[in-house]
Amino acid sequence: MLVVGDLFTFIKAFQTTSKSSKIVSMDKLPPFERSSIKQHQRERFWQIIAPLVLFSLLIAAAGGFTVFAGGENDRLWADISIIWLVIPVLIFSLILLVVLAGSIYLMARLLKITPNFTRRAQTLFYRIEKGTRKAADFSVKPVLWIKQFKSRLRDFMIYIKLEKKERS
Repeated sequence: MLVVGDLFTFIKAFQTTSKSSKIVSMDKLPPFERSSIKQHQRERFWQIIAPLVLFSLLIAAAGGFTVFAGGENDRLWADISIIWLVIPVLIFSLILLVVLAGSIYLMARLLKITPNFTRRAQTLFYRIEKGTRKAADFSVKPVLWIKQFKSRLRDFMIYIKLEKKERS
C-alpha cells in the first residue's frame, strides 16, 4: 500500500536522481516512519483487528458449545435463539412504524396548508406566462408587420399586372 509520505519521498528521490536520468525503485527508498503512523497501526490493531478476532472466536466457541452441549435442553436453546433473532427485527419494525406514522401525520398537515401556497404559486406563474407572451408578441409585431406589408404589396402588384393584361 502506498502511503502519501512514500510518494513524496519517491518524488524527491526521483527529482534528485533525474538529472543523471536514473530512476530509483520504490524498494530502495527509505521507509517513511512517523510516530503518528505507528500509533495508527497500534490503534488499528487494538480497535479493529483484536475485537474482530475476539468476537469471532467467541461466536465459534458458542457454536461449538451448542453443538457439543447435549440434547436435553435443545428446545430451550432453540427458543432463546429465536427470541434473540426476533428482537432486532421487532425493534427495527417499531422504528419503521414510528417513522411511517410520523410521515403520515406530517403529510396530512402539509396537505391542509398546501392548496393555499400552490394557488399562489399557480397565480404567480400564470402572470409570468401572460407577461412573457405579451413581450414575445410585442417583439415579433414589427417583423410580422413588415412581412404582411410585403405580401400585400406583392399581391397588389400582381393585381395591377393582371389588370394591365386584361385591358390590352
